[in-house]
Amino acid sequence: MRTMTKMETILLPASQVVLLVDQLSAVYRAAFGGPPYYRKSREVDEFARALPLLTQRPGFRCAAALDAGSGEITGFAYGYRSLPGQWWYDHVARAMGSEMAAEWLSDAFQVAELAMRPEHQGRGAGGALHDLLLAGVTQSRAVLSTMAVETAAHTLYRHRGWQVVLDRFLFPGVPRSYAIMGLDIRASKEKGIS
Repeated sequence: MRTMTKMETILLPASQVVLLVDQLSAVYRAAFGGPPYYRKSREVDEFARALPLLTQRPGFRCAAALDAGSGEITGFAYGYRSLPGQWWYDHVARAMGSEMAAEWLSDAFQVAELAMRPEHQGRGAGGALHDLLLAGVTQSRAVLSTMAVETAAHTLYRHRGWQVVLDRFLFPGVPRSYAIMGLDIRASKEKGIS
């Protein structure tokens, strides 16, 4: 039986994200090392190297879930404004075509990662991270990619109004297929979803 611990969610400034990269990488490893993700040590190392650079992107935001007792980071979510010239944007925009890309990417915030330690999943912290991350976003849309298999992440996103806009998408050099999902932020706020 799992003991319930109190969680709190906070926004981390980019400078603090850089200082906490080792702790965030440990959460990333725990969240994505097992099924169905099976991220290897090389991918965790890539995440740790890339995150400080990503904090420099326009509109960067990071939310963290903390164990209220210990202060340990148990989850995080981050993203930034999705813009041409970014690897993710360019590949997804090409697959979408100009009309769909104009609709979903022209004024979009990209949720790059949402990760929770497995032992802290199912307690609402992932949803709280999602909501805090998007609460101050000024873009009209949000976009993300998630593995094209049924996961807790898919359930969380669907319950918060996300829709699949591209299914079974393959990024170059990545063997897993992904669902590209989109959220009309303004419409979801009006409905009280996020």
